[in-house]
Amino acid sequence: MIITLSRQLGSSGDVIAARVAAALGLLLVDREYVYRAALAAGVPDDLLQRLMYEGQRSLAAMILESLAGSSPNLAVSPGLPNPLSSVFAPLLPPAPMTPEEAVQTIGLIIKEVASRGNVLILGQGGQAWLRDFRGACHVKIVAPLEVRVARVAEREGLSLAAARRRVRASDLARSEYLARYHGINWLDPLHYHLVINTGQTSVEAAVSLIVHAAQTVAHEA
Repeated sequence: MIITLSRQLGSSGDVIAARVAAALGLLLVDREYVYRAALAAGVPDDLLQRLMYEGQRSLAAMILESLAGSSPNLAVSPGLPNPLSSVFAPLLPPAPMTPEEAVQTIGLIIKEVASRGNVLILGQGGQAWLRDFRGACHVKIVAPLEVRVARVAEREGLSLAAARRRVRASDLARSEYLARYHGINWLDPLHYHLVINTGQTSVEAAVSLIVHAAQTVAHEA
């Protein structure tokens, strides 16, 4: 069984994902799991921080910073031999990994762990990476803006104004990430088997709905 769960900040998606994984005996592949795996695969820590911890800086700012610090004429993909290395090795340090290469590495990690089955992929573009995986159930958790703002303010001890900025920044970063690297609108319901509004649905009911949907999709595969 494979489930991908995408969620808006403050929608209770993290809690729901943990409970669904526990109910079905699935490995929960969350941000920290992918972060550690990507580090082990050689993705630089600073790049992972900027890609995976959204809402603190915009993706657009990160991309501009990356472009400003790169040298397009000299960059060589880490996966390919550098034809100049034998002559200019002392002068040319290894080319830095680009955001695109880091995202591709994350995708390989997600596909590899999903190929083993019995996993719940939380975020990280799972609905896009596994869109062609037969039997994968794709779920989106949403909630009204003001509901999410109130939840984040309470959980993180923020003022409502600060929580609203946090939520809006997260929404923008997640939207930009999926649009840039996967060419999709993350809120488009057509990418999911099930979309749940936790402004109207309890966590317990959401868990029950997802368990039933995932079992049905897996059975029909």
